[in-house]
Amino acid sequence: MLGEVDAAVRIYEDWIKEDPADPVARHMLAACTGRDVPARASDAFVAHTFDSFASSFDSKLQRLSYRAPALVAAMLEDSGVSPAKQLDVLDAGCGTGFCGPLVVPYARRLTGVDLSEGMLAQAKEKGVYDDLVTSELTEYLDAHRGAFDLIVSADTLVYFGDLTGVASAAARALRPGGLLIFTLERAGSDVGEFRLEMHGRYSHAQAYVEEVLSTAGFMAEIRHAELRMEAGVPVAGLVVFASHPARSTGT
Repeated sequence: MLGEVDAAVRIYEDWIKEDPADPVARHMLAACTGRDVPARASDAFVAHTFDSFASSFDSKLQRLSYRAPALVAAMLEDSGVSPAKQLDVLDAGCGTGFCGPLVVPYARRLTGVDLSEGMLAQAKEKGVYDDLVTSELTEYLDAHRGAFDLIVSADTLVYFGDLTGVASAAARALRPGGLLIFTLERAGSDVGEFRLEMHGRYSHAQAYVEEVLSTAGFMAEIRHAELRMEAGVPVAGLVVFASHPARSTGT
């Protein structure tokens, strides 16, 4: 946050010398140096990071003018889908359940999946989910093919760099005519596909997102929006609306 990247690198390198397997140190060192960047954040990094501040997550994001769930809900409303409680809905990376109250009017059954048990405990308090599951997202999607009419995901795929696998898994998990709505952080013009930023999340180029979704068989509409404030600066985002192909996209 202070721009002292060299100092941060030294701290992470010293941290790894003391604890070579620490997922936070390894991920953040990659973020600060651009070396050995993983295709996505590790399960251990995500679970540790979000377990550590699950109890304060809601209040912190409210102070940052967090808008991603509302942007997802607005995109769903604009789609013309009726809030008639007729859909099987997955909140993918549900966290503490920000999206839950916004999408439950559409849900016959609402499922939340997340890697952080601490976050899921907070989501349970919202009282809107029929099921809450601790699982890695791509694995969960692959295990539930053709199970959902709608998948929403606010600020979860920012922990994926390569979106190919999760997009294909989402296509398989959706029924024909199903919808996928999610947010990403928008990369600068110098990024070809995606980049691990120094805060530890990935940003994505819009052209790359369009290509990945097209390959998975989706038709997509992408809007630009501000997701929240960070260090006093708006975070540029992509709000993605993707419709499922009429037939299966693979095995």
